[in-house]
Amino acid sequence: MKKRSIRIGVDVGGTNTDICAIDEKSGELMVYKLPSSLYDQSNAVVAGIKVVAEEHGFDGSEVSRFMHGTTVATNAILEGRGAKTALMTTGGFRDLLEIGRQKRPDLYDLQADKVKTLINRSLRFEIEERMDYKGQIVRPIDLCAVRKLIERVKDSGAESVAVMLLNAYLNPENERLLREEIEKALPEVFLTISSDLSKQFREYERLCGTVLNSFVGPEVKKYMNNLKATLERIGIHNAYINHSNGGLMSIAESMQFPIKTALSGPAAGVVGAQYITELIGEKDLITIDIGGTSTDISLVAGGRFEASDEKTISGYPVRIPSIDISTIGAGGGSIGWIDSGKILKVGPQSAGANPGPACYDLGGSEATITDARVLLGHLNGESLLAGRLPIKKENSQVAVQRLADVIDMDLLETAKGIIAVSNSNIVKEIKNVTVAKGYNPSDFCLVAFGGSGPLHAAELMEEMMIQKALIPKTPGLLAAYGLLTENMRRDFVQTKVTDLHEDSFAVLKREFRILETEAAAWFDSEKIPEKKRALEYFLDMRYKGQNHEIRVPLDMKETKDSRAIADAFIEAYERLYSFSTDDMMQIVNFGLSAVGDIVFPVITEEEFAGPDGSDAIIGSRWIYQGDGVFADYTLYDRERLRNGNVVKGPAVVEQMDSTTLILAGQKATVDQYLNMVIEREA
Repeated sequence: MKKRSIRIGVDVGGTNTDICAIDEKSGELMVYKLPSSLYDQSNAVVAGIKVVAEEHGFDGSEVSRFMHGTTVATNAILEGRGAKTALMTTGGFRDLLEIGRQKRPDLYDLQADKVKTLINRSLRFEIEERMDYKGQIVRPIDLCAVRKLIERVKDSGAESVAVMLLNAYLNPENERLLREEIEKALPEVFLTISSDLSKQFREYERLCGTVLNSFVGPEVKKYMNNLKATLERIGIHNAYINHSNGGLMSIAESMQFPIKTALSGPAAGVVGAQYITELIGEKDLITIDIGGTSTDISLVAGGRFEASDEKTISGYPVRIPSIDISTIGAGGGSIGWIDSGKILKVGPQSAGANPGPACYDLGGSEATITDARVLLGHLNGESLLAGRLPIKKENSQVAVQRLADVIDMDLLETAKGIIAVSNSNIVKEIKNVTVAKGYNPSDFCLVAFGGSGPLHAAELMEEMMIQKALIPKTPGLLAAYGLLTENMRRDFVQTKVTDLHEDSFAVLKREFRILETEAAAWFDSEKIPEKKRALEYFLDMRYKGQNHEIRVPLDMKETKDSRAIADAFIEAYERLYSFSTDDMMQIVNFGLSAVGDIVFPVITEEEFAGPDGSDAIIGSRWIYQGDGVFADYTLYDRERLRNGNVVKGPAVVEQMDSTTLILAGQKATVDQYLNMVIEREA
């Protein structure tokens, strides 16, 4: 029998583990969804792979690539479950971790809680050294004093060490000296030096990122080693980990920089959405990933996703390259509750996977969005996940009735209210991602995925006057599918604050040459062939005197002088703020993204079958519309829908990993890749 070439993507979420595998030659897509394992994510990962392999007749030796999105680092940070970490920093900066910045999330809240300091003061050690703002060493390191400090670190029992010296982003010499001494004396500890992780200024953010990297390092390293060994036992060797910037990195890099995986989960979904819509010519997207716990919203404009280096993880600011994704606590498991003023609220608390919504009959008793949709008729009231998850509708009735009694409302009106409140929360965040950045949401195609995304899509279209929404072929597993389409990717960024003058273009070329050299070394280390290498250039810029900068992508083939740089900045600035000035402009960061292309999976176009989708009809269901009115919705089996089939609302389309709602006055057309495109009819 001829050997196959299989590519596997596995995305682990807080509720479910999603698996997508594709035959690289035939394009056959294989999917599976199972509950995430609570204590060791690799258990569900390997169990799911074994099921898919057995059902489709392949083994580990036929797997060409394994791509994995994990939440191990994120969970460790959120739960405060990391290694005992020591900090070595410049004299006078021992308490920076607690002092932070003047900027506060709630400036006038006198009872606001500070985030927990991850390193006790007794484990924060000062080194008498100094480097000025130009990167010149003012006070050299005293190695004898350093060795004594390292002995104190050893006596403390620290499992990991974080090193952050002032201005090391300009000159890493002193940090590298420290690394040599620490590695000689403490070879078993996990070590992070800030200049390896980030070469950008703002010492507090650089410190937080360095500390978090060391804090989660031992646990992530243990998980990755365990995962690698388990995969190798079933014959899988080429394993890659998802990066928050929408690319892949090797397992070795993920163990060195585990913080880069902390925001990686939602990134794969955005990449997957961008890939499938590019095939049909859609370049302006609002992606909305609604899972069991949260909603992740991102923007793709002109075929490029928005990027950001500034993120906050559990209250800690970090500077790591990432896709700009906005997250709110609104998912299928989000809990409905009544506040002190008897107002119905939804989230951010979630029932998660365990105990889950009340209708799962696994011990959950709180009313969730899923329970509301079961009562309204949007979801199958008997089972989900193709029959693998039994549903007990009576539990939903009890849970929602408890809320209805408090606010003196009808049961079904309360359920409808839960959906309305959750949609209102999502609409507000979509406006933050679009309107607040100078974009009109109605000019974009809404791409809805995640287990719950397709249920909200039609409702959000009506609320925001969006003309078109796309529901992927496997919406509940798009993040796993996105992993199959990701490239190897690493970002190189260097802070060098430079006023923009006529001669600044020469500075730009010099700085980019330095970054290109670093990128070439990375390409070589990852064994990426010359023909598959690509570079994407960008600057972070601002007006002189401002405190924050904006990202300005550059096409170096078109950028010939400083005037072109200024024009690119003004265009980006006016889009965000609707005005520009004649003030002096500054370049703050020079950056490039090194991309190692992989061969995209084969996607076959389905033969056109015409508009008649009646073969996919499996029945009908009465669904509550409000004010005591019910409507008869036609039920469709998504697996039976073919290219060209048209589904007119009101209708419900069911599949293993999700359910799609289509309202009256809307129609869904199945495209050649079996995506459903929902449009509002005139």
